[in-house]
Amino acid sequence: MDFSKINKRNLIIISIYIIGFSIGTISHSIDIALMGFLGYTFAPFMLNVFWTSLVLIDPLTILLLFLKFKPAILLAAIIMILDISINLIYGLYSSQYLILLGLTTQIPFGIFVFITANRLHGSHSITDFLTKK
Repeated sequence: MDFSKINKRNLIIISIYIIGFSIGTISHSIDIALMGFLGYTFAPFMLNVFWTSLVLIDPLTILLLFLKFKPAILLAAIIMILDISINLIYGLYSSQYLILLGLTTQIPFGIFVFITANRLHGSHSITDFLTKK
């Protein structure tokens, strides 16, 4: 790839996706290290499984950005819809304020994903997107 042809704006967009899903991966990895596998025992089992699975799904999204671009964008949007919805509903229902606190970063990142997903989904690959004018 000729780096002089990279659209800087698009590079920033991709970088934000990678940073956001990396933060999710790190966060859930720390939770597993501290609480153990399926350690969200304060929550119903299905939420425990969902939150634990993000330690695999978040980095998968990053990997797919490089291998299968369009599915990666769809997966990113689905993850953010589910994560924000589950955290908001369960956080309010159970008064789990730490979950609600996490939404202070999840919601802005989710909005960013929702706003940019259509633009990204119009490209066939990460190279196509990065060199698009």
